[in-house]
Amino acid sequence: MFKKVKQDRMYKDIANQILDSIFRGDLAPEDKLPSEKELQEVFGVSRVTVREAIQSLEQFGVIDVRQGSQGGAYIKKMDLKDILPQIENALRMTNLTIKQVTEARVVLEEAIIRRLVPSKITEEHIADLLSGIASAEEALKNKETKSRALDYFDFHNMLAELTENPIVILMNRLIHRLLLQHFEDMEASVPAGEEILEEHKKIVELLDQGKIEEASRVSTEHILKGGRQITEKSKQQSLWGKRK
Repeated sequence: MFKKVKQDRMYKDIANQILDSIFRGDLAPEDKLPSEKELQEVFGVSRVTVREAIQSLEQFGVIDVRQGSQGGAYIKKMDLKDILPQIENALRMTNLTIKQVTEARVVLEEAIIRRLVPSKITEEHIADLLSGIASAEEALKNKETKSRALDYFDFHNMLAELTENPIVILMNRLIHRLLLQHFEDMEASVPAGEEILEEHKKIVELLDQGKIEEASRVSTEHILKGGRQITEKSKQQSLWGKRK
């Protein structure tokens, strides 16, 4: 699984090899790494170098170093939600537009509905999706703006989670985080909110009937319309928009 490292970047090479092993699936969460002595022999380096590699991986949150009789370095189960704010902040520093985020959202949800969800969705999932819509209806009725926005996006997050693919789930949540603030700022009318929920219901109905292509089409139109609405509202509420 591992190989000897180059002298000029030894601890980095060790850390990278361990990361590669995790990526390949050779090492899984809660797996224990070999002891420092064993790693020293495998990599052909000093114990100090091994410790540097372990410390760097611990700092990045990749491994958990435990003490006691069951002590050692264990592969840590990563919570993807923990790194979302960092990626989001980095993207906000670029010239990213609502239109670009919406386009990415369309592409991702088309793949989710057409390719990843059909083989996994069950009647229980359908019931969960409808329950989420009911929650959003209640928030809309009670004029709970933030809850309404979260429930609207949670519908699409639930679809992504059906894929059981952590990268798809992460990308989906990242896209929604980038749009959520704009969506929360929108004071949607009751008819507009009801229209969104009806579109959600239609998507679920079509998925339940196995009409995948039609469900994808409705979803795409729904997302594109939402992107246009967010853009227009954002323009109206910005200082730049008011100066024009």
